[in-house]
Amino acid sequence: MHYFQHRYLREASAFPALAGLLTVDLPNKGLLSGIELRVQGSNGNSAADPDIWLHDRLKKIEVIVNGSQVVKSLTGTQLLAMMDYKRTPQSSHDAKNMNAGSCIEYFYINLGRWYHDLEYMIDLGMVNDPELRIEYDFTMTTANGWSNGVAMAAAPSYYIICHMLRDTEIIPQGYIKTAEIHRVNNAANLNYNMQVPRGPTYCNLYLQSWYANMGLGAILDHVEVNINSDDLIPYRIRPDDIAVEIIRQYDKIFERQEQVTITGGQAYPFPIEQGWYYGRFAQNVDADNAGGDMWGNFTAHQYRVDSTGLAGAAQINAWMLYKGVWPFSVTPIPLLNAWDKATWIDTGKLGDFWVRIEENAGATAGVMKLLGDEVVTGYTP
Repeated sequence: MHYFQHRYLREASAFPALAGLLTVDLPNKGLLSGIELRVQGSNGNSAADPDIWLHDRLKKIEVIVNGSQVVKSLTGTQLLAMMDYKRTPQSSHDAKNMNAGSCIEYFYINLGRWYHDLEYMIDLGMVNDPELRIEYDFTMTTANGWSNGVAMAAAPSYYIICHMLRDTEIIPQGYIKTAEIHRVNNAANLNYNMQVPRGPTYCNLYLQSWYANMGLGAILDHVEVNINSDDLIPYRIRPDDIAVEIIRQYDKIFERQEQVTITGGQAYPFPIEQGWYYGRFAQNVDADNAGGDMWGNFTAHQYRVDSTGLAGAAQINAWMLYKGVWPFSVTPIPLLNAWDKATWIDTGKLGDFWVRIEENAGATAGVMKLLGDEVVTGYTP
């Protein structure tokens, strides 16, 4: 028999300041499957339309062992995207982005390939000084090309809950390290080889371009995987076909629901790219949401006033439902499949290995990032 113990390390604790670095010691023994992080606070009050989200303010979430060895290193948006791709549905029931509105977001850091993976988790008894580090800035007013943010007036509170496997008979095969492995500035007509470090075994690779109007669908022409300097090109595909393949491989259309403050026709950071949105407004509001398509993570919300039939312009509070692919402009590269070990790539056996991106003329800002899920099967001091 085995079970997962939910061990609370922090409960309703306040961040020590509006900006800084929070470090929390993790247990020094046991099998750690994942870490649950809950953050809740209130948005600032301003006439501006808030477009800097709570997850944008979590600049880096890291699991560190042995003083400096990285196990996980992700931004808030990347972590939310990884939850979708690791069979860990999001449950942020109060994820508001409204003027002076409360907001709660639930994050889960998987140490395996998916939620409560019994084969891959970290044995804390095999490492020293395990820590969770959170770099945060709740005063942010701009992020990733959006600039209508409102600083939070008070530091939020947080919860940290370790999910520990209690079973003395299970010996994990290793754990999954996730971090950024390469980046390049987007540029018009850029053709660039994003080098994958040789040596590790990867079970998944991801691209992200989370920047205003510079999402994957807006700037990419092709993505290519190249092994041993053109000896093998197993994967060359356009972004719209990547989207279709992601739906097939993950067997789902991704969803995210938010309560937001919007102005009619305002460009807004959509949390899912390449899909559609619709929703309803607050009770007794004389307006209807027009809905629309999302492309490049930057399309305007639009609505009309029922009594006049005219396009709306004033601020409205609305529940919005987004459906599509590429949460926060993160896409896996479908050549690999974390659930099928036969697709994993041992880069130590390759001469070279890169992901080639070909960008269009509209790619003029933002950063293209390459992230990797590395399969770690040995512990180093």
